[in-house]
Amino acid sequence: MAVIKVPEVHKEPSGKSGILLEALAWVLEKMLPLKASPDYDGRMRMVSYWLVEIDEDGYPMREVGFTAQHEPILFAPTTRNYGLWTDSDRVFSRDEFEERANFPFDAIWNKLLKNSKQVPL
Repeated sequence: MAVIKVPEVHKEPSGKSGILLEALAWVLEKMLPLKASPDYDGRMRMVSYWLVEIDEDGYPMREVGFTAQHEPILFAPTTRNYGLWTDSDRVFSRDEFEERANFPFDAIWNKLLKNSKQVPL
């Protein structure tokens, strides 16, 4: 297992078409009753970067989203939140991202899990 840093790229809507797309996304979010990660709603814009634990083949196993102030605010997968990267078919290359070998990923993920009273998948 390895932990990599994945930067979050925010795209601001530009012009009328961007605003219309954002409005459409908001309507669809409100209409769809089941969500894979309900705790991520409204908090995704706060994420500056992700630390993603990947297996030997590059598949994401666990993730933690951090603010620009390095505060962990989102994590997955749990029975409540499947996650952004852990619920995708993305395969990461260690060469493509900065590896965080000495980061206490387990301790932070487990602390978030304990404080949330959720159950890991």
